[in-house]
Amino acid sequence: MKNMLIPNLNIPDIIVKQHFGTGSVTWANIEWLRKLTQLPIICKGILSPIDAELAIKYGANGIIVRSTFNYGGRLIDTPPPAIQCLEDVVNAVDGRAEVFVDTGIRSGTDVLKALALGARAVLIGRPVLYGLACGEQDGVRRVLDILKRELVYDMACCGL
Repeated sequence: MKNMLIPNLNIPDIIVKQHFGTGSVTWANIEWLRKLTQLPIICKGILSPIDAELAIKYGANGIIVRSTFNYGGRLIDTPPPAIQCLEDVVNAVDGRAEVFVDTGIRSGTDVLKALALGARAVLIGRPVLYGLACGEQDGVRRVLDILKRELVYDMACCGL
């Protein structure tokens, strides 16, 4: 693999020496990744303004505000809800990166709240998976239609 060609990488003849198998990813790993690629880097699981600042400092282009307890509770067993952290993270980022929110989006009202607090977009994995399990492609379509209808209704109620 002396001359391994990988699209979007800045460094030719790369030999990967990073070890992610230890279970701990540090800001240095993000910085290392930034040196390798010009692709956007999005950090997931950010809940504090301090971590948002660090993510940007070390090269992140985007942040996903997400409570981490759904991944085994290895970091925090009772994290604050993502929606409670969102506004502070958005204010800390101050337009220097995109901010998305994940966790707890179950209705159009949840989408509207996240957008009103400054999220660029929301991630809606669980509702889509429920729709897929219950009705395959048509179930996913129905879930997305319901979310859209609720969002449009809620926006109208707010005068938007």
